[in-house]
Amino acid sequence: MISLPTSIEGITEETKKAFNAFDLQKKFEQATLAVSCSDLSSIQAIKCTDIPSACNGRDMEGAFTLDWRADPFASMSDLTLLVYDGSGNGAVPYYVHTLLLVHGGRKSGFVVEQLKLQNNGKRSDYKIELYLPPLAAKHIPAFLDHVYGKELKITTSNAPPLRYLANRFDLRDLYKSISTKFIPTDLEIGTAPMYCALADQLKDFELRDKAIKIMAERMDKLNINSVKHLRPVLMRSLVQWEKLECSSEELSEKVALWLRLRTELEQARDEALIGGNKAGDESRNASASSTRKDDDEDITDEDFYWLTHVQYMPKIAPSEALFFLKFGSQYPQVMSELGSGSLKSRCLAALSGKSAVDKLAAHLENKDVTPFEMYESLDSASKVELLEASLVGAKKMLTKKDEASKQQVVKEKDAKRSDEIMYKTNHESSSSSSPADKIMKVVVMGCGVQPANGIYIYKESGIDKKTSSSTIVYEKEAVWNQKRVTFVLYPTTSGQYYSQHKLGVRQRNSKKPQTLYNSPTVMGLSGVIPELAWEVEGDMEGIHPPPQFVGKIEQPPAKSLSKSLNSV
Repeated sequence: MISLPTSIEGITEETKKAFNAFDLQKKFEQATLAVSCSDLSSIQAIKCTDIPSACNGRDMEGAFTLDWRADPFASMSDLTLLVYDGSGNGAVPYYVHTLLLVHGGRKSGFVVEQLKLQNNGKRSDYKIELYLPPLAAKHIPAFLDHVYGKELKITTSNAPPLRYLANRFDLRDLYKSISTKFIPTDLEIGTAPMYCALADQLKDFELRDKAIKIMAERMDKLNINSVKHLRPVLMRSLVQWEKLECSSEELSEKVALWLRLRTELEQARDEALIGGNKAGDESRNASASSTRKDDDEDITDEDFYWLTHVQYMPKIAPSEALFFLKFGSQYPQVMSELGSGSLKSRCLAALSGKSAVDKLAAHLENKDVTPFEMYESLDSASKVELLEASLVGAKKMLTKKDEASKQQVVKEKDAKRSDEIMYKTNHESSSSSSPADKIMKVVVMGCGVQPANGIYIYKESGIDKKTSSSTIVYEKEAVWNQKRVTFVLYPTTSGQYYSQHKLGVRQRNSKKPQTLYNSPTVMGLSGVIPELAWEVEGDMEGIHPPPQFVGKIEQPPAKSLSKSLNSV
């Protein structure tokens, strides 16, 4: 029911205000039509002192400032944005102004196109319906503040939704600023999990994949607590990334921790839902809304299968093998697989190692002193399989130990026999009656091939066809791998001015030595042997480390030395 003024003075005053408001609205519409994208002087010059309720955004001098937060009638809003966020609670209206969204310096290309489709209606009837993800809808106020001229502070948490809104409303300057300036400098291993989760909510697949790429390439440095909120499908994408930087056992530890954290989150969410059901209707609805559980948040058999796939996780860390066996009981389809690549087989293989077997044996020997809750929580069938795997593992360890012992005996025999040969050769070369017959020797120390260590005897091997000079080599007779061999230290040329020495082994039936170690390249005479910084040849295995020291221990007679220098 409309209340009317009771006095003549009241009627007169209300009539004046009505005419003033009508006059102000006409001025506003004229200014809207006349204003350019960058000049708001005409609209800002309108006075609103006669309508206090319309002056929420004006300065102290009474200049009118557009404000989408003000009363829509008082601020003369001519466009309504109806935003739906998928919650089922209906649209949230935002009363805005075409002056800024269509003509302003931060105008929206989307709004322009939408209004062209409504050009047959009245300006006051303009409405645009928007269906946005909840995260984007939440940031509409900050987005409109930017459109209305306020400074926008971009952060890690609001960059993805504002980027989404800038793209949706076609505000190209804002989109470019966020996408090419802020995000490239802010997106790193510490912020990538948040970017990934937010971009996933917004279905911004480009930004989501960029975040996953950064996490995958630094997976070994990633804090798993920061990705516990990622949906299983995103964690799968992370584990399956082509250039994942993480060892297999370390990856198994990280995945196991993520599974534990996800389980805790699900339990907390279920408890919150149960608590909401016990409360009143209003609080229950609020609780259910905040703790809603989507179907794709559950870890399915397919998720668990790919998170632990043999292609990405060929080896399971012994510390997590029992956890995977226990956790996997929820996914019988995965755990029932057969073959050496199945998750169960990999877990049992990890539990057959020395540390795992020792731990299990200690528990079984005295359960009170060394409790093992994870083992005791297994079902009987799993316990039997684990004990069988431990028995096989123990047998393999004994066999490996016996083989290593035999190899060690062979190495010791080779070293002993090589020393005997070296001492005999050295004695024969040093027992010359004339000092002029003494020859040059070289000592090799600290290399991985034990028989190669010791004293090498000088030997002149003839004329080098490239340099037309005699080549000086050093040889050592020895026994290696139960075979009589000759270790050879010889020079080679590297370019026109550089030389390099190599240490190789020559079999009895071969004239060409197989190179084992290389010296650093040096400039100068080939007779200069580098003492340090030797390296293993190529990718040869079982011969590490390279010689730690190589040096001459006796000079040749003057005649031989003069000949060597002249030849070089």
